[in-house]
Amino acid sequence: HQMCNLYGMEQPCVEKVKASTRNAVFKVFGHERDFVLKLFKVSGNYNRTRVAEHTAYEMALVDALCERGVPTAAVISTAGGELPFVEGHPALLFERIPGSVQQKPEYPLGSIGAALAQIHQVQIDCSLGVEGHFTFDEMCMIWLPQFSTYLGNPGHEPAIAEALQALLPAVERLNPGPNRATLYGRSPSVHCHGDVTPKNVIVVGGDARFFDFNNAFFGPRMADVIDGALEFSLADKYIDLADFGRFDAFIEAYDRGSSLNPEERADIPRWLELIGVIKFTKELRVMLERPAEALRRRRALAVADYVRSRLAV
Repeated sequence: HQMCNLYGMEQPCVEKVKASTRNAVFKVFGHERDFVLKLFKVSGNYNRTRVAEHTAYEMALVDALCERGVPTAAVISTAGGELPFVEGHPALLFERIPGSVQQKPEYPLGSIGAALAQIHQVQIDCSLGVEGHFTFDEMCMIWLPQFSTYLGNPGHEPAIAEALQALLPAVERLNPGPNRATLYGRSPSVHCHGDVTPKNVIVVGGDARFFDFNNAFFGPRMADVIDGALEFSLADKYIDLADFGRFDAFIEAYDRGSSLNPEERADIPRWLELIGVIKFTKELRVMLERPAEALRRRRALAVADYVRSRLAV
């Protein structure tokens, strides 16, 4: 009924999709086309009271990227152009892109790096004009204090306790805020995807396209680049196929589409510290909430081990 009112669809077919998210995802068939409906229930890199605000930001960001010719899943506007609510939750209806999501290696890193580079470069060339109310440092101020909380909690298993202690010097180098601000200033600020993982890339005819900007933020592009380098090394849920040889390969693939400046290249170790600590902390949170999920423990320790080996922390 709500789909009829919001989008003028007559008797649409709606089917819930099993997805690795606490948001709700549905396949929708209407107007003789396939769509994806997403209901936003939780937040990732921002306060959960701002879910509706971030959904509106995501809608504006995707619209602006599509206008610049960036291939992604476009948002379908409601009849009145307003942010829709479905079952009490902010929602977005996306066009469905036919293609394959390649969560398992081997990844077409050349195409994936080029796709992320395009998202950033169109903004470097000319601002999108989208307000950046959600910033990268706001995300840091959620996860860096959370790391300190976990550090102070007793009872961690030996491997996790050792990783926390080993990463502590990196966290101390990242604080206070002005230390991070100096780092940010050496990388162009853009609207970042915020979740550069295999599950958010679809390959269409050999070309990669990013979708799902649910964790987008405004900040230095290196946050996205290093996030992607780590995630494509970890291989999503296929942790047995993790290969950190892909870390530098991802960065070089990105660089071919949007050249990193000398300062960004020099700062890769510092960015690895920052994004690595945040990713470790996120994995640890889920591991502690759902201890039966062995994957999260393995991902957390893999990130910690790579940061330590790369930086001799």
